[in-house]
Amino acid sequence: MEEETINTDSKKFDFKNFDYKKYLPFVAIAVAVIVVIILLVTLLGGGPKKAVKGFVSGMNKKDVSKIMKNIDVAGMAAWGYSYDVDDFSEDDYDEFLDKYKDIDKDELKDANKDMEDNLDDSLHDMSKDYKSYKVKVEKFKDVEKLGKDLYAVDAKISIVAEPKDKEETDEIDESETVTFVVYKNKLISLGGIGL
Repeated sequence: MEEETINTDSKKFDFKNFDYKKYLPFVAIAVAVIVVIILLVTLLGGGPKKAVKGFVSGMNKKDVSKIMKNIDVAGMAAWGYSYDVDDFSEDDYDEFLDKYKDIDKDELKDANKDMEDNLDDSLHDMSKDYKSYKVKVEKFKDVEKLGKDLYAVDAKISIVAEPKDKEETDEIDESETVTFVVYKNKLISLGGIGL
């Protein structure tokens, strides 16, 4: 029987004679692709500001489904009127999470339906009373992290509305700073904006 010999000599990589310049274009392309991916994730991935912008855009388009896409009704129920953004603590965060997890799924369906109906009524009334109605985010003043995925977003919001009948309905032209609360990129507190 013939003995087979196995070559155990392995080629060692020669760092001294390696031509790095030949591979620089590939490295540059790889870095560019990574930067583009990071930018796309940042821009398309959402965020607290995006939730506010989406809500405002839905209000301007009078689109209930777009508004609801930016609202977490379970989060609204868990947040309620229980917390103060200025004094929010780690214990408050834990309590909020417990409340959020304990939301009854059947009640949540009803709450979602009620919210949609209220939005629809509000938008209908706006269309009936005003020939133009514009909500605008003038600027974001601050985004404060309250806990994991939980943010307080201070935004200067302006509302300008021109009534169809000035004798029956007042013109609106006001601007104020509103604090929205955002959990997992959805609004859970509208900062006093009534719907």
